[in-house]
Amino acid sequence: MPRYESPYDPTTMPKNLEHVIYEKKGHVAYVTINRPEVRNALHSYSYAELRSCWRDIGLDPNIYVGIVTGAGEAFCAGRDVKFLASYQAEGKRTPHEDPNNPLFHWGGGGQPSDANREKPLIAAINGFAVGVGLSLALQCQLRVMADSAWIGDTHTKVGRLGSAHNLYAALPRTTAAYLTLCNGRLTADECYRQAIVNKVVPRQKLIATCEEMAEMICDSSPLAVQAAVRLYRLTAAFPPSLVSYASHLDQEIAESEDGAEGPRAFREKRKPVWKMR
Repeated sequence: MPRYESPYDPTTMPKNLEHVIYEKKGHVAYVTINRPEVRNALHSYSYAELRSCWRDIGLDPNIYVGIVTGAGEAFCAGRDVKFLASYQAEGKRTPHEDPNNPLFHWGGGGQPSDANREKPLIAAINGFAVGVGLSLALQCQLRVMADSAWIGDTHTKVGRLGSAHNLYAALPRTTAAYLTLCNGRLTADECYRQAIVNKVVPRQKLIATCEEMAEMICDSSPLAVQAAVRLYRLTAAFPPSLVSYASHLDQEIAESEDGAEGPRAFREKRKPVWKMR
């Protein structure tokens, strides 16, 4: 049988991104969410750009590890609720929630797992990480947090579900319940004491600390490290039936009347009026 070669082409690296800064230095890739004007909240187009970065990290044989952070004062404020509300006001789905749109990927598609990536990521949590921003941080195998940062969920606060099952698996269950049900917050110190992050450092030392960890990874066998990441992912994997049901619940709640009321109230800066339908 003929053998088909498909070597990585460096010219295919994502370039001229509007919402993400993507760079490579040696064996390390840097992914910076770059929407500081909305505290790095994510929308359909930033999801797609992030997905292109995760894919490139996986494909480039010269990249051994990635560092993920946010521009400005926030790591990621979660989903761009105002963007969502603007589409709902017109009776439309956002592009990534519209099956007829090329960007369709229910749930966003901005998470590293969506690209089947097997290289380690380090989250440089420079500021608060909320909702999908928290999910993104939790998908990084290693996490370094600025001492002034904090984490939260807030999905239920705006009438959404998100991926609560991932939080229940990645965090102590009582902690995950506090975040998802009470919309509570955890400080950097609380995250460290619960082993949610590896280190807490002053903000000015955040990237340097992540780079030290990245250097430690680069000293190891890339094949062995990637095999370890595969096992890391497999030990936290859910049965397909649970993933499918979680996606169904997320969509069912998202497209309810309350699913529209939450973002609308957020946009109008008022308390939601829930109708339970």
